[in-house]
Amino acid sequence: MIINEIKYIFFIILFFSHLLSVKSKITLINDNIEIESTNENNKLLFVWEHFRHGARDPYTKVNKKTWKDFIGVQWKSEGELNAIGLRSHYLLGIATKKRYNNFLSKSFDINEMFIISTERNRTIMSAMANLQGIYKNYTTPNLTERQVNITNNNFFNKTYKDKIKDKLEEMEKSYVEKGINIMPVHLFSKVGLQFKLNDQSYCPGITKYKEEAANQEEVKKIIYDIQQYTNKTYGKFIYEFMNISSSKNPNYLFENNNLYYICDTYIADYFSGRDMPHISKTKINMEEFYHHCLNYSLIDIYYGEYGQPPTKGVDLIVSPIFRTIFNYMDRRIILDKNNNPDKLDPSSPRFVIYSGHDSTIAAVDIFLKKEFNISYDNPEYTTSQLFELWKNDTGYFVAYLYNQEEKAVFNFDAFKEKINKIIFSENEIYKLCGIESEIKNIKLVEKESLSEKAFIIVIGMVIISSSLLISVCVLKRKKM
Repeated sequence: MIINEIKYIFFIILFFSHLLSVKSKITLINDNIEIESTNENNKLLFVWEHFRHGARDPYTKVNKKTWKDFIGVQWKSEGELNAIGLRSHYLLGIATKKRYNNFLSKSFDINEMFIISTERNRTIMSAMANLQGIYKNYTTPNLTERQVNITNNNFFNKTYKDKIKDKLEEMEKSYVEKGINIMPVHLFSKVGLQFKLNDQSYCPGITKYKEEAANQEEVKKIIYDIQQYTNKTYGKFIYEFMNISSSKNPNYLFENNNLYYICDTYIADYFSGRDMPHISKTKINMEEFYHHCLNYSLIDIYYGEYGQPPTKGVDLIVSPIFRTIFNYMDRRIILDKNNNPDKLDPSSPRFVIYSGHDSTIAAVDIFLKKEFNISYDNPEYTTSQLFELWKNDTGYFVAYLYNQEEKAVFNFDAFKEKINKIIFSENEIYKLCGIESEIKNIKLVEKESLSEKAFIIVIGMVIISSSLLISVCVLKRKKM
């Protein structure tokens, strides 16, 4: 057992040693490239931010009758963004605004910023909280006197007016109250932006890569070692606070992903500052156990999901993300080359936000580590990845930042060329994920719709022609 423990500790040191290798300076992929916002020769053209949602309620093994989670803590919902998650994203938004204060407008501009989210409440609300932080000093434009009269007189009857009279006087010409920001968050579509290919319900083809990862001998060994270490170090405490007999259930921690559920739930409880008296009374070191669970989750995602060495599943998952980033960057470069760098429209914004999950953050982490040897950290709640497009006298460059810490700078063309040689094409994704049939259905519907329109046009033309013919005949008869 001592040998196994030493092996595990050695593995953990090896696994996290790359985290200590983060340079205080930007890692320069090309010689003599310096991307500093203070340098007047450098101009920022575009930013892509990909962040994880904020702290959430547990979503695994929650009892729907008692609303107690897997380890007995009371909640009101399942998997939803909580107060700490909202606060952290609001603060991240403030930090984002400070970094890009001279790049973003003071008020929200639909042509300048585009926000994408997965369909989960926690990612949508994280994006909204983040935007409130970015535009916290947002001042709404005033309406004209005529516009005020239209809204006050045309849309409200006397009953409504009596109820909102004080508010109308207070708001004067502002269209909403000060401090209220209203901004759109777009949900990605399965056929459009495929940003959730790690989910088997979105992409059944990812299953083979997940199975490949799970069956790798190195992954099995890594998972086995950390499970054994967890059982030896924390097992007695877990059995105690879970109120389970270790003698009757000696393999409980190794069955049905129970250890993952325990750690995921404990992370949510601990990070959200919940009281856990039934756990603290076991004398377990709660902070150490929290960090151990973070390590376990990291290993489960980075190795259990994506393999060691990483499978092609990583390349699949990041493919639509990088393709979208490059599409936006290409548009900004074309505008810059045409001497129109400040032109903005919804298809060519200068700032795009994607609110997602730890699984996609992890996939980008692993890909960049695999291809460019860039270190990463545990993708905790609110983790942020930034890809900035810069221009200076020598060309265009991409700066990569992790939680706003600069990690690397790439020549844009070289960076794009290398990644495009690795990632999956759209057609490959369509076939692998079964999206091809959905696109065919959409085209079939569009074709049928066009056929219906053509039929209506033909009928209309027949009717018009008949009417004209009848009119001509009537005129001829009158002349006769």
